[in-house]
Amino acid sequence: MTTTVLSDIKMDETQIRRALLVVDLQQDFTTPNGPFKNSYFKIDHIISNLTTILPHFREHNGIVIWIKADYSKFISEPKYLTRPEGERYEGIPMNDALLSGSHKAFPLCMPGTDGEKFMPEIESLIKTDQDIIITKTYYSAFTDTNLADILKDVQEVHICGLVTGVCVQATTTDAFFHGHKVFIWTDCLGHRNEKGHRKALSNMKRWYATMINSSNYYQQATLANLKPILYFVNGSIPSWRVMMALYEKGIDFEGKRLKVMSTPKQTKSVEFLAINPRGLTPTLVDTDGSIIAESLAILHYLEEYYPNTLPLIPVEKSEHIKVLQRIQESQNLVDIYEPLEEIVFKTPKEEQSSHKDSIIKTLQLIDQELAFWEMYLTKTIFIACDQFTLADCAFYPVIAYLIHRGLNLDKFPILKNYINTIKTKPAAIKSHPIDWVEKSGKINIFRVVNNIVGNCNKENE
Repeated sequence: MTTTVLSDIKMDETQIRRALLVVDLQQDFTTPNGPFKNSYFKIDHIISNLTTILPHFREHNGIVIWIKADYSKFISEPKYLTRPEGERYEGIPMNDALLSGSHKAFPLCMPGTDGEKFMPEIESLIKTDQDIIITKTYYSAFTDTNLADILKDVQEVHICGLVTGVCVQATTTDAFFHGHKVFIWTDCLGHRNEKGHRKALSNMKRWYATMINSSNYYQQATLANLKPILYFVNGSIPSWRVMMALYEKGIDFEGKRLKVMSTPKQTKSVEFLAINPRGLTPTLVDTDGSIIAESLAILHYLEEYYPNTLPLIPVEKSEHIKVLQRIQESQNLVDIYEPLEEIVFKTPKEEQSSHKDSIIKTLQLIDQELAFWEMYLTKTIFIACDQFTLADCAFYPVIAYLIHRGLNLDKFPILKNYINTIKTKPAAIKSHPIDWVEKSGKINIFRVVNNIVGNCNKENE
């Protein structure tokens, strides 16, 4: 059953890009005269916030839809939404039997009663010539209503009201599966159970919606429509890792390249230090303003907070463990190799020969470390398992960087074949450092250090 105060007015859907669903602010829920008695939902904060923000919302192409419940009839069976097609929806939980159902304990908001009506303070907020009122009989405002049709061309769906873990969550889930970008106004929600409230918020944030505040919804909603920004250094292993994961997961992002060979370094600019006080890349600024630094942390962040993208950590426990281990292990080779660059780039030439023993030891350790990765690849197609994962995003840039610096993999044919396979992947091609060619870079580190050792041996003959 659906009633709209604008049922005879054709909405110009091309102008509407956001809608606010205000859920269940009826007297049976919001006054002590209802069945909940002294356990009724106190909504003074919701009224105050809506009073402030609704005029602004309407002025910015927003339509306000007031959702009313009618739980006068007993509905015994849940009604499930059909999962839409597309990778975006694969593996995302839909409403369970509870949230796909309706209130059963006792009649609520019965038509013709005071309990079905809005409080006078709410009535005063409704613009009968602009707003829409919809009556629902299930927890979700989409079930057996024409809400989906009304929102057909709406890009953003904002949701507030009662109750966080029931009708708000059920409606939010269905809004996501109807293809909308969903925002929850966290300061305009009602609940009685704090634990259940927080659990529902966490669940909605993980899968379906962005949490925002009503007072600055416009700014936050605009930010959430932007792309995440990655501050990176070209040819840097950490930046390369993150870019490879972003491309593999299909996350559209804006890359901002910072130069470290300039004077002063762009990573030490006032603007960048305000974002990352350490002045290090990569640094990811997500659409909600979250700032994440350190490449391996960003990899895990992308997997956790972009659940609608291609998963790069397997669910199966043993494979999951291996991926996590290999991600961490990928740093071993970096740590072993770095002393060679210290010798070549930072040690005066006349002093480099004094590092002969250190060079020999480092080259031996590199070979020993490469032997581990060669062994791993005898067991699986990719570094951790038989599918491409975050472990490959973490490791491939390391070995590719060393090859650029002159590493010869002839002693490790399986590893060499792995590199040749990975480098043809679209994510590897797109993330490949700008202007890097197949051959070694301008400074062949491995040739330089081997020459240092060779010259020392000649001097000792």
